[in-house]
Amino acid sequence: MNFDYIKEAEPSTDDLRQLYDSLYQNLEKAEELYWTKPQRCGMMLRKATEKICRIYNGYYEINFPESATLEEYLCYTGDDDHNAMVSRFLSVVRKEQRDRLEWLRVWGDECVFMEENPDQIRHNADKLYLNVKKMMVYMMEATKEMCTRIDHMENLQGRSFADDILPGYQSEEELEALEEQRRPCGRYPRCGQRRIYAGGSCLLYTSD
Repeated sequence: MNFDYIKEAEPSTDDLRQLYDSLYQNLEKAEELYWTKPQRCGMMLRKATEKICRIYNGYYEINFPESATLEEYLCYTGDDDHNAMVSRFLSVVRKEQRDRLEWLRVWGDECVFMEENPDQIRHNADKLYLNVKKMMVYMMEATKEMCTRIDHMENLQGRSFADDILPGYQSEEELEALEEQRRPCGRYPRCGQRRIYAGGSCLLYTSD
């Protein structure tokens, strides 16, 4: 949907083609989860971020091992050989792209934390949804930059992320109607409650 332009890329090797295909599959799955399971969507976007790093690694022959993790691509350690590869990687992706990848890692790590601590999903539903939406926006910019630089694709600058085309989208009017049906006697939320739109539904949370 939002990322269909990735399928138009023409990688120079079979290994890169496999990485592009895997990246697209991750993004396709993330879009399926966006409205229903935003936390799982964020985890899938984190996997996609690692695929982008692997594509850069293969194209520029930086020599990170296939087992390299997202942290290893982006973070320095006490090992000089590893740090030399990180410096090379960060120099080819350039600062703006590096910042996108780093934020995708940070937000993705929060989703991984919520997987291990599921009670945090309910307590941070509004923040989770906003972060996942930002991840989608950053992912679109990161993949556009990658396709422009590596595949010399043109006419991508006008594209922007749209969540209203994804499976499970409900307009605000539809959500208001559903909320009205759920209210006892059609009452409005009591004082001390707040409305959160997350995961394609309207949730009411009572503040302390």
